[in-house]
Parts: sequence; structure tokens; C-alpha cells
Amino acid sequence: MEIVVEPDRRTWEDAAAAAPFWPLQQDWDYGLAARWQGSPVLRLLAREDGRAGAAMQLVGRRWFGIAETWLALRGPVSLDGGGAAIDAVLSKLPRGLLRACLLAPECAAGPANEASWHGRRRIYTGHSCALVDLAGADEAALRARMKQKWRNRLAAAERGPLRTETAAQGKWIDWIVDRYEAVRREKGFEGPSRAFVARLAGLKAPRQTLAVVAHSGRETVAGALFVRHGPDASYYVAASSPEGRRANAANLVLWRGLVALKAAGVRRVDLGTIDTDRSPGLARFKLGAGAEPLTLAGTYL
Repeated sequence: MEIVVEPDRRTWEDAAAAAPFWPLQQDWDYGLAARWQGSPVLRLLAREDGRAGAAMQLVGRRWFGIAETWLALRGPVSLDGGGAAIDAVLSKLPRGLLRACLLAPECAAGPANEASWHGRRRIYTGHSCALVDLAGADEAALRARMKQKWRNRLAAAERGPLRTETAAQGKWIDWIVDRYEAVRREKGFEGPSRAFVARLAGLKAPRQTLAVVAHSGRETVAGALFVRHGPDASYYVAASSPEGRRANAANLVLWRGLVALKAAGVRRVDLGTIDTDRSPGLARFKLGAGAEPLTLAGTYL
């Protein structure tokens, strides 16, 4: 088993293309954005006979110049379904008395991971996310997966006066990011900062981002930024005005984004975390769109 420390971008993206699902937090540009913020980043890849078996991107933080913590969000990612490649990348983790590595692997929760994962102790249970599978489904099949109320709201938005616009770059990304940041500050929820989101979008090639906005008359009332990572994508940040919420603009924006991403060959779209305790309405919105929940194994030390 060969272990590659700091593989080049082409090697990393080839691994992304071979993975069952490639999370945004393991994306090459996500790591570049973290480095831009001043965080050290470490990428590890295990391969055998030229084929990648597992990959992991960790983002570090230094404390007082002497201690370090490293976090792999949604990583390691297994490409071959076996454990040997995972063990190989784990063997190259930073070690030392004042170093700690936290891993949140891209694997589903289950009895095998309740107490231990590859010899590591679970310190947090895993969160749930919502995935929309676009592969092998036409638009009619995607709509059939929606909850009835969600589909009715989408139909109402389609019949109404709203019009949508899509763009790969430009002013609509700025509009979405600015409105998202205003809502984040107002409601005090955790999420990536405006600076990080804007930097990540700026690092992406033109066809790797998708901004979808909805207009009512001359006013923009809702928007969402989708970011591609490998063959998959994320519904990354979004915002709606009160008028947009009344007109079900968020339903229309998400649907138009899914249709555009499917046409571009995207396999799956991650709608983000489902938190039925703190954000039940948002959880219902994501699941109502036809997403399937995935509960991850947890965080391990």
C-alpha cells in the first residue's frame, strides 16, 4: 500500500471522481480556502496498484505556537470499501504529545461504529444530512419523490409571478452571500463566514458554482449558491426575504438548481445538516424536497 502525502490536484480529483460520494469538506478548493484563512491543511491518500483506496483532508489549528488540533470533516473517505486503505492514511496522521486529531469519517452510523472506529474512541455522535440522488432519475421522478405539500408549494411558485435567473459567477453570488451573512448574524446560527464562502466561490472554476435567484417584479426575493465538488454538489448557502417566503421562492430556487445540476451531470446534491431540534422547519424543507437522510457515524479521537 502506497501512502501519498500531499498529492497533486489531479490525483486528488481523480480520487473524488472514484468515490461513492465526495463531500465538500474534502474538496481541494475547500482546503485552499482554509489555507487562505491561515489554517494549515494536510492531505493524505492511500493507493495500491495505482488505484486510490482512501483519502483524507485535515484542517489544523495551532494554539499558542506549541499545540495543534487537526480536524477531518467528512473524512477519511473510503473509495474501495475496505479497511486497509483507511488504516494506511490513519498511520500518517500528525502525532505528538501536544497534537490531537479529530476524525468525522464519511461513513454511516451503525452498531459497528458505536464504540470504536478503527481503534478510535467516539466522542460525538454523528449528525444527519440530506442527500438528493440525481443519477438515473428524470425530472418527473424527482418531483414524485417530493412530499405532497412541498410539491404543491413548488407548483404554486411556478404558477405565480416569480422568475428565476441562474449564473455561474458574478453579482448574484455576491447577493446570495451578503443576504446569507445578514441572516446568519441576525439569527446567530453556526455556519461558514461570509469571507470563507466568498473565497471558496472565487476559487472555483466558472462551471463549478451555480447561483440561482428568484425575482418578484424588480426585487430579488430569494437565492441559493450551489458548489460542486468532484462529481457531486452542495446546496451551500441560501436566503429568502419575507416576500420570497410568502411566494415559496425557496422551493422554486432549489428545484431550478437541482434541474440545472442534473443537466450538468452532477450525481448527488448534499442539502446540508438536518437538525430537527433547533431547525425543524429547515429540516422539513430539505426532506420535503425528496432528499434522503444520512446519519454519519460520529467524531472520533
